[in-house]
Amino acid sequence: MQSRRTILGLAGSAALGAVPLGWAATAALPKDAPADTPKATVIAGKPPILDFGDGVRVPCDKSAFLTLWEGPHYWLTFGAGRSHYAEQAQGQAVKYAKSAMKLLLMTLAFAPDRLAPIEGHGWRLRSRDIKDFVKGDLELPGNPFWPGTDAFMGFATSDAPALGSLGFGAQSSSGTTGGTDLLTGSWIYVDAFSAYVIFKRDVTLAWVRQHAQVLPTG
Repeated sequence: MQSRRTILGLAGSAALGAVPLGWAATAALPKDAPADTPKATVIAGKPPILDFGDGVRVPCDKSAFLTLWEGPHYWLTFGAGRSHYAEQAQGQAVKYAKSAMKLLLMTLAFAPDRLAPIEGHGWRLRSRDIKDFVKGDLELPGNPFWPGTDAFMGFATSDAPALGSLGFGAQSSSGTTGGTDLLTGSWIYVDAFSAYVIFKRDVTLAWVRQHAQVLPTG
């Protein structure tokens, strides 16, 4: 069930900033990923665009989140997390990618008028008010891809400089280096990002209407 805390956290995760281009372009798919899992090419620009083909074009900025991207045979959402610890940030990213998929699919299935189509074959709340999501529970197949991470110093923004590889220390703006910050939790934050793909052969809107447990409104 999607709790209010989860929904508020989901909204907060969308404010973390851009999808890291390096992760988005090079993220490894699981070994058992279907052959028709969508893959993106990167179109340079401000922001860069992830082009999945068939008109699905995801900007590498905040608008990638809290959006249901629709391909000809799949649904796609993104999630983000931030923590001093890589595993916690990764867990948040996976949780919010899946929560976004549930909320957006249920809203599209039960109250499509609350969503607006956007450029790039996406769906987003018209009102931008999280109260307008259709809430409830829905067991979906599969799981989001285990996320990649970028390390930033302090409370980073989407255009903050990357500070090095995880677990091997990172250089601060003053030139100092911390070798165990990600393990001890000090001045380094880890931003994690995950993608969740569901195929329409497994989940249609009719399937959502049949299987979702929707909370009553009013």
